[in-house]
Amino acid sequence: MKAAYVKPATTIDQQADQLIERGLVVHDRERLLRELRTIGYYRLSAYWLPFELPAPENRARSKQFQDGTRHEAIVELYIFDRKLRLLVMEAVERIEIAIRASWTNRLALAAGPHAHLDPTNFTNPWEHAGKVAQLARNISQSNEVFLEHYKNTYDVPYMPPLWASTESMTMGELSQWVDMTKDRSVRRHVADDLGLRTPEVVDSVLQVLAYVRNICAHHGRLWNRRLVKKFMLIKRLRSELVILGTGEVDNRIYNVLVLCLHMLRVQSPQTSFAARIAGLMETISEGQRDAMGFPRDWRERVTWNLSAT
Repeated sequence: MKAAYVKPATTIDQQADQLIERGLVVHDRERLLRELRTIGYYRLSAYWLPFELPAPENRARSKQFQDGTRHEAIVELYIFDRKLRLLVMEAVERIEIAIRASWTNRLALAAGPHAHLDPTNFTNPWEHAGKVAQLARNISQSNEVFLEHYKNTYDVPYMPPLWASTESMTMGELSQWVDMTKDRSVRRHVADDLGLRTPEVVDSVLQVLAYVRNICAHHGRLWNRRLVKKFMLIKRLRSELVILGTGEVDNRIYNVLVLCLHMLRVQSPQTSFAARIAGLMETISEGQRDAMGFPRDWRERVTWNLSAT
């Protein structure tokens, strides 16, 4: 039988007192109170876990800080993660737009401007019907001028052409449409456009990037997180990725950064993404980079060689 949750809510002052009692070094109590008010105790707690003493036997946590743990160090790690999310979000946005443009162009040229309405262009008619219904809801609820123009000007087909309709898809929805596209030549061309070679790799990459985008959009933690999803091994990046003994890619953020940089360089060989990520990584300790999956020789790898294109 499960237990009842009986912990009471606490005031900001009580939260600060509790952290100090647990050994947190606080030089500026007013700053700590402000951060607890504006960031929140629960959100910050994800960043102070690594600063806690090892848990005693039969307990999940010690809830005691290591000697000398400064509250500023915890907030600095939180700020680092926020900066990382912004950089990753920017990269994923550019990649998402490139995927959208490639798939739209390739499929429209192969099967016509309303290819998305024809179930014969997709692998599963029932799944396709559900996706079209979702897309219709997205469009009907949109206030985008180009969609309103179509609805006010044309009766047939009832839905705008592919290049307009795809703009109302989320990245997760887009990945599902690409995955269920029947014409393998279209999917191969999309893979080539992205520098990924095979449709299967594209499918796994899209799932991971959609997942990472959702983490960023909801202000989730990227630092030291083990991602639920992982992409397939990309042979051309074998020497750049961190690969587990099982032959699978490690599911921490380092490999996602390598993947993003590879795809960005296909679009823009002179991208500054590597330099900006590398600069940010220099602001944290080696141990904190280890928690992100960074190999110790990461600076020497081609991915981070800023002269490489």
